[in-house]
Amino acid sequence: MPDESPWLPLADLPGVRAQLRDMAADITAGMNCLWLLPDRLVESGQAEDLYRRVLSSVPVFVDVPSPTKVGSEPCHSAVQDAISPVSSDAWKDGDQLPYLEYYDDGFDLGWEGHEHAPKFPQPRSELTLTHAANDDLTARVAKGLSVSAGDVLARLVAPDGGRNWPVIGIRAWDEPESSPERGAGIERLYRSITAAAKAAGLPPGERPRLLIAARLRDLPAGMPDELQLDLAGTAVHWWWNALGRLDTATAVATCLSTSEQKPRLDGDPLQARILRQLRVETVVEICGPDVELARLLALAWDGRQRTLDTALRQCLNATSTPTGICSERPARMGSRHRPGPDIREAWSRGIIASWEGRLRQHPSTWCPVDPAAELSGVARSQLDVLVAHAQQRVILPWVEEARQCLAVRSLKHLNRPVEGIIGGYIERPARYLCNQPERVLLEIQVGELLSAHIQGAVTLPQHDARLLRLLVKVRNILSHRAVLRDQTLTELCAELAAADLRMS
Repeated sequence: MPDESPWLPLADLPGVRAQLRDMAADITAGMNCLWLLPDRLVESGQAEDLYRRVLSSVPVFVDVPSPTKVGSEPCHSAVQDAISPVSSDAWKDGDQLPYLEYYDDGFDLGWEGHEHAPKFPQPRSELTLTHAANDDLTARVAKGLSVSAGDVLARLVAPDGGRNWPVIGIRAWDEPESSPERGAGIERLYRSITAAAKAAGLPPGERPRLLIAARLRDLPAGMPDELQLDLAGTAVHWWWNALGRLDTATAVATCLSTSEQKPRLDGDPLQARILRQLRVETVVEICGPDVELARLLALAWDGRQRTLDTALRQCLNATSTPTGICSERPARMGSRHRPGPDIREAWSRGIIASWEGRLRQHPSTWCPVDPAAELSGVARSQLDVLVAHAQQRVILPWVEEARQCLAVRSLKHLNRPVEGIIGGYIERPARYLCNQPERVLLEIQVGELLSAHIQGAVTLPQHDARLLRLLVKVRNILSHRAVLRDQTLTELCAELAAADLRMS
């Protein structure tokens, strides 16, 4: 495998930056944000960087540490409050002061002191967190706010707080297992803060805000869908359609630009440009939203079609690729704004994703990961379809440009009137150009122009005729979703480069 090379971080890709901006805008508007990420981003450590990017975009924030990163100093919690001395301002009314045991007021009437057992009424508190005494998450939030665990809500909904209070950031994947299910502490904290903000009469734009970054399995089952309905207070963001073609192409192009050697001076720049563009587009089409796999494949593959399947299997074996298949293949061709319930588990494992508005399965679901394995018929067909799509995007624009140049040159080599060639060879001439026969001839297709050349209506030079035949062959192959092999690609690039020199 090739050596590692510097490349653009995931958070700097265009699509990811757009999602980060959307989340920062929602937080600035006073909304809570729930960010659902696939498992692979958390395992690779990329989710940590993304989370910090969003949190650092707000002016004031509290990054709640994980239980293992709190430090040696114990957090101030409600348990400590219960055993700490009572402050002088905790009692609201004088009649609530406790009786002092064996207090002598100077009037000894013979009563026993034990009959006046001391009473310690609880201080009045209108804002308390449910189960705060056993909630380690609340204690860590309180430590970030420099208050006791029982005063977290009072601090967050204070009248003089408003927009200046910090955003509470929580990594759900670092939270320990809780009862009765994982994520119950996060849900309890969210509901307590939301209820306290509403009870305090705070408008939606001035309520305390939470940023929760989580995997799907880090939260209670119904929490994402329930928060999705809270349009005024919470924005739910999925790692869904976050990466597009531009993101993968940017990562691949950056990777290649730092690893490739400078082109030779005696080489043809046009031919090198076409082959490099085809290499990048093929990698992008195969890997889809898996940027890590695209980077590895771009470095490992030499650009030849006969080595593509071997390089793909090697890269799949070298990365932490997801295994398994989607239990039920989605009936929809396009994707929603978030994964449906039937594919969420597959999305979490990285098996299926949304890319360019379409559902895309990971290459590991149809290509064997073992480098020594052979592609099956289904896998070979799937790979050919993706390669054909990439070749269509790259080659067809060059075919069209060469067609236009040959159509212009054919005006100088006509053996018949222009009207006769239009009527005899062009099947659907443009009606809006009926009074301009030369303009109509410029719209002739490569197959029609080749027929006119073979039948003697147009006599093209030998090198132009050779290029025309090659264009017809390439167009027919790509029109049937077939793949151009190495020999045809090399010949096409050479002819296009030679024609460019002749026509310049």
